[in-house]
Amino acid sequence: MTELADALERVREALGAGKVVLLVGEMEVTYEGRSMSWLGRGERILMIKGDRSVLIHRPKGCEPVNWQPPGSHIEAWLEGDRLILSCNRTAPPERLKITVSRLVQLATHKLADEAEFEMHAREEDMKLAIIEEPCIIEEGFRIVESERPVREGAIDILGVDSQDRLVVVEIKRERASKEDVKQLSRYADQIELEFGRRPRSILVAPSLSTSAASLAARLGIESRRLSPRRAQEILRKRRGLDRFLAGNG
Repeated sequence: MTELADALERVREALGAGKVVLLVGEMEVTYEGRSMSWLGRGERILMIKGDRSVLIHRPKGCEPVNWQPPGSHIEAWLEGDRLILSCNRTAPPERLKITVSRLVQLATHKLADEAEFEMHAREEDMKLAIIEEPCIIEEGFRIVESERPVREGAIDILGVDSQDRLVVVEIKRERASKEDVKQLSRYADQIELEFGRRPRSILVAPSLSTSAASLAARLGIESRRLSPRRAQEILRKRRGLDRFLAGNG
């Protein structure tokens, strides 16, 4: 039995058993569906997961160059001295054809993973989201500096509003407390001493405690709601990940 014929049997067995297939080799790839593409011969990594999602990676880069989502109908056969894999969907109609001309390595595994995935954004991510979309603060807001050093620490964001008034922005990834309001007020005091005029103060957080909201109202400190999850959504959209995930092979 030839190397590719043996690979064909192993791939078929793995597909039937819901195993992960990891194939490294020289291949060509064509796609027909909502668009058309052709990728000439080159050495790549083909991954077929247990849910029949298909990903093809080039030697560099973190994103697959071609892919099909879970539930693809996959067929494999030999065509002369080549191994052919056809990965199809019907809604919408799509076909990803992979032609393997040389096999470098093939591995198949039955993997188990029941762990829950948890992700918590950092305050840094929330700051980056505001830098990407300053309108989170308000229309016309412009960022002058981030992490501006002051006597008691660093101001997350220093900016100006549409009327060129200074704005001090403090970011908290969890529910803001009374102490957070006091911290922001102290930062505003130091900016006032430096520039000779009182800045606006805005506290950005998923929410404010009752005592924090009460103190903020007395001190004239404004607030904006922004959750870590929303910050991640903004960053994903800006970096093109949502478009990639909603795209096609």
